[in-house]
Amino acid sequence: MNDLTRYKLLAEAKVPPAAKLLYSYLMDRAGGRHGCVLLSGKKLASEVGLSLSTVRRNLHRLQLIGLIRITARYSEEGIRLTNQITFR
Repeated sequence: MNDLTRYKLLAEAKVPPAAKLLYSYLMDRAGGRHGCVLLSGKKLASEVGLSLSTVRRNLHRLQLIGLIRITARYSEEGIRLTNQITFR
């Protein structure tokens, strides 16, 4: 997805500016629409400059409207790992 297409998609999305910021940041971090990001909410909040609760709330919004999919990951021992965020 090129930048112009992404901007048009985000302009039409009915989400707060923080959600648009997160989507753009994640897209850049993933290297495009076909990539994925393995990043904790705490690290994402720190890198983007938003609170953890704002990040969680807006990731949930992006998932509800179908722009991303968040998948929980676990180690073989059952230890919780960072979420995998993929683009739809």
